[in-house]
Amino acid sequence: MQVSYPRDGALRIADLGFLSMPESSESKRFLATLFQMPEVRTVEIAPNRSSAEIHFDRPLAPAEMARRMGSQAVVRDVEDHPKLPVLSPDQTGRVRLNRYGSIISSWSIVSDLPGRMRFRNAHLFRKKQLCQDIERELMTVLGVDRFKINPQTCSLLIHFDPAAIDQWQLLEFLEQALRNAQEYPSPDKNNHDLLVCSAAAGLAAVAQFSAPVLLLPAAALFLYCAIPTLIGAWDTIFKERRIGVDVLDAIVVVICLFTLEIFAGAVLAWCLSFGRMLLERAQEDSRRRLVNVFGKQPRTAYLYRDGVEILVPLDQIHPGDVIAAHTGEVIAADGVVWEGDALVDQHALTGESVPVEKQAGDKVFASTLVIGGRLLITVESAGRETATAKISAILNDTAAFRLTSQSKGEALADKAVFPTLGLASLGLGFVGLQGATAIVNCDFGTGIRMAAPLALLSSLSVCAGRGILIKDGRALEEMEGVDTVLFDKTGTLTHERPELYRVHRFGGLSEEQVLTYAAAAEQRLEHPIAAAIVESFRQLGKPFLKTDQSSFKIGYGISVHIDSKPVLVGSSRFMTLENATAPAAVDDIEKEAHDEGHSIVFVAVDGEVVGAIELAPKLRAGVREVIAGLRARGVRQIVIISGDHTKPTRKLAEALGVDRYFAEVLPQDKARYVELLQAEGRKVCFVGDGINDSIALKRANVSVSLRGASTVATDTAQLVFMENDLWKLCEFRDISRELDKNVNLSWKIILVPNLLCIGGAFFLGFGVMASVLANNVAAIAALANGLRPRGMYADDLAAQSSTSRPSVAAASAQALARALPLPWRKSDAPSQLIADDDLSAFIAHSPAIRRSRSFFIWAGLAGLILPGVPGWPLLIVAVALGSDGKSGGSALDRWVQTRLPRTRVQALRFAKMLMDDLERRFPEFGPDAGAAKQIGFGSTHLAIEGQR
Repeated sequence: MQVSYPRDGALRIADLGFLSMPESSESKRFLATLFQMPEVRTVEIAPNRSSAEIHFDRPLAPAEMARRMGSQAVVRDVEDHPKLPVLSPDQTGRVRLNRYGSIISSWSIVSDLPGRMRFRNAHLFRKKQLCQDIERELMTVLGVDRFKINPQTCSLLIHFDPAAIDQWQLLEFLEQALRNAQEYPSPDKNNHDLLVCSAAAGLAAVAQFSAPVLLLPAAALFLYCAIPTLIGAWDTIFKERRIGVDVLDAIVVVICLFTLEIFAGAVLAWCLSFGRMLLERAQEDSRRRLVNVFGKQPRTAYLYRDGVEILVPLDQIHPGDVIAAHTGEVIAADGVVWEGDALVDQHALTGESVPVEKQAGDKVFASTLVIGGRLLITVESAGRETATAKISAILNDTAAFRLTSQSKGEALADKAVFPTLGLASLGLGFVGLQGATAIVNCDFGTGIRMAAPLALLSSLSVCAGRGILIKDGRALEEMEGVDTVLFDKTGTLTHERPELYRVHRFGGLSEEQVLTYAAAAEQRLEHPIAAAIVESFRQLGKPFLKTDQSSFKIGYGISVHIDSKPVLVGSSRFMTLENATAPAAVDDIEKEAHDEGHSIVFVAVDGEVVGAIELAPKLRAGVREVIAGLRARGVRQIVIISGDHTKPTRKLAEALGVDRYFAEVLPQDKARYVELLQAEGRKVCFVGDGINDSIALKRANVSVSLRGASTVATDTAQLVFMENDLWKLCEFRDISRELDKNVNLSWKIILVPNLLCIGGAFFLGFGVMASVLANNVAAIAALANGLRPRGMYADDLAAQSSTSRPSVAAASAQALARALPLPWRKSDAPSQLIADDDLSAFIAHSPAIRRSRSFFIWAGLAGLILPGVPGWPLLIVAVALGSDGKSGGSALDRWVQTRLPRTRVQALRFAKMLMDDLERRFPEFGPDAGAAKQIGFGSTHLAIEGQR
């Protein structure tokens, strides 16, 4: 071992054999021993030299440095020391660890400003997949507003809310994310594809129009850019054994090389590269939006023990613990409210537009926001076991689904290859090689491969935003063709919990006394009938009678003692088994209730039946509107299936106006009726219980469950509605039809310009350049069309805000929550902040838009005059830029949004959301109000000026 002092505050140790393997236990023990010394700031290991350089936070004399190091006890067990970070060498082979307070990290803090930090970790160098793993983790962190990671410079810039997360928590989280990420041993290959293609296009333009001497270098660079296209064609022919659209692109490349149409070929390579880049970014952005729909999870929680709240990391929270959630905080785990009352905003998870009140016994979910109040929650699941985490995992899997329409479109495009080659051969004889090359370049598969996946991701985002979880992507395509909807009656058309219909009395007790005895016996039971009886008694506002010596017989009833009297509550068979005396009218009452589809619960006191409680199914609100909505959307037949008797099922079917019904069907037989409808040539959507009706759900073309988020992992349905709202079935039908229309429109966007270009090659003299521009502009336009469904989510939120009318307290809290100035992100579109008319004017008068429009107009006019430059595609772009912004606003929106200053976006968001929401819900605060007023939110008061 060699020891040297290269500079003040630094010590170098060389020739230590175990340092050549940083992950070895000896190296970890050495590092743990070093970091026991508080003066050690940084340790850098060079495995190739078996050396380590140690930096101290203040200058130390060599003798003092050696004394301090020698005084440290050698760490025998690495586990006794806090977890060391990931010890992976960077691109130079070095391993660097830093100390920040009590944290030892492989991340370096480059800059530290309030709410903004830049980190660097050499382990990220050219590892795009690793960076994406870290991005996915960052997207779930509460308090992280936006971030940017660069694998080339190994840097990570994070903008965060210091009130929600501090710098040390960020550092710990990043280290944990790096530890959890998949290992990627080797860096990615450099990807400068678009940059090189841009250089090739520029060099080819100079060579072809002004400096022919550069033609050979331009051709070589163009050939290099075309390598991915040639490899794709090779794989299609020799590995997949077919002729696809990639072959057409390769033919165009070869012809451009042999005819020295280098500029046209370079533009083709640039367009293909730009399309790949645009698709990749759009897909990643859509996936982020999809995952972010369900909110972010906190990384800490307040653990409640012995009346004291302790802030602990989330990984220390386990089922059975009690956590606290206060006003303005996000609930950290799934659980049941143990104590407290609060108003909770859970629209991100369930789609409910109005905050809901939570009290003891209610279920709460992670990632939902406490708007007002305080809750003590008994944890049922935390971390990756929460409903939110499971939903995010399901959405990631669903996002990889491949649309059948995309597959059919690609197959059709492949079938069109030979006819295209035939037309090109014909064109070769009539219009020459230039026209034939233009025809070959008109392929139909490139655009649909970009547009269809984006349309799917956009539709998934819309569904997730409306509280519709899609577990199987096929449902999105199948729902558009469904012509029959089969409803399971119990729990779907009706609530699981019945309602009190009538109280019968047989002895000297009153109806209220009969209900009192029944509620006292049933108060500790949780099945739906017991809950209905207890809820009916609570409405009387009287205390429960005290009970003792209770015994319960499953399927029969319960026996308790009240004031030393035996009380029986249960079925008629239970009364017979317990030898209770019943009057003769009991049989008639039970038969009548049975015929109506009602349930009867008998009550006996001191061995004598004194009364009975009749319970009726409670129809869900809006069922009739849902059935009418489905018929208006093209569903031809509505069917009810039930295990109840024929008479009540027929009565419900007639009341709702459905076409058919099946009664007295056992759960295991429901699948047979699904198959019966399918045998009639129908496409069936089954709406039922996501767990108990699993076989029928699997048989149906589309299956829907209303069980919500609590059973999302075990639910076998393709769709799960987070909120028990049947109207979402109509909404999903609309989304499915919109997806189908979107993909069909993308086909037209691709098909029409290419067919026109083929005609232009025959009759108008179109060359390679015109064909390249027409084909690739159409593909990019189809890609933009694929993003269009995302606007449905914003429209839906606006519609919900304008139609829902919550209570004053709920609306006040909701307005305050919405008014919080959310952080600005690049994905924030001006259309979310400015009215449509204002946005149109903004786009139409934007200096950037005017300059771009002028450029394309002059370039297009020049193209009509100068040979070799296509003019009409440039004029089409100019016309598009001159639109009012409503039809093309979504694309222009994203392009010009960076022109809005950050401060203006924040101000617009805060002012517009707050004032519009208050004006809508409280007209007295509108622009015509005269005096300033106040609205109270708990202990907070918000002053509103009368004039806006």
